[in-house]
Amino acid sequence: MASRSENTVTINQPAEKVHTALTNQDYWEYIVANLSPEPGEVNDFSGNVATLFEVLPLDLLPEAVRSMVSQNLKLKRVVTIGDLADGKADVNYDASVKGTPVSFKGDIKLAGEGETTTLAYDNEVTVDIPFMGPAIEPKVAEALAGLFDQEGQLTNTWISENL
Repeated sequence: MASRSENTVTINQPAEKVHTALTNQDYWEYIVANLSPEPGEVNDFSGNVATLFEVLPLDLLPEAVRSMVSQNLKLKRVVTIGDLADGKADVNYDASVKGTPVSFKGDIKLAGEGETTTLAYDNEVTVDIPFMGPAIEPKVAEALAGLFDQEGQLTNTWISENL
């Protein structure tokens, strides 16, 4: 069973610049270097698909999950960026945590209005642990919302410094 969550991130940059960032390998290198205390890597990049290997610290996770995991989480996240049309684009991601029964995916609606861009996330979190999974999933979804907020701040910074 999966849990769904929604969250919105606002970036104080126009949609064209946000989309340009999302389709730039240097942007993703910046994200994986700064999103977590332990840097990750861009495993592959092909213009509109970024495959990221990221390391998430245990303290990002809910207490119930931390007790089951002995080290930082190694995450593989694949982000696919659609074309920008009329200040809008569809983005999606699929992620799994190595060695754990945790995965998440989502659709992101990028929409620009003037000098701001909104990323509306529709997430699905799966923790495949009998009986406990449904109780843990909303807590993982909360942690994801915080992570996406931080990624939005990093996006704003990268655009300000590079575009």
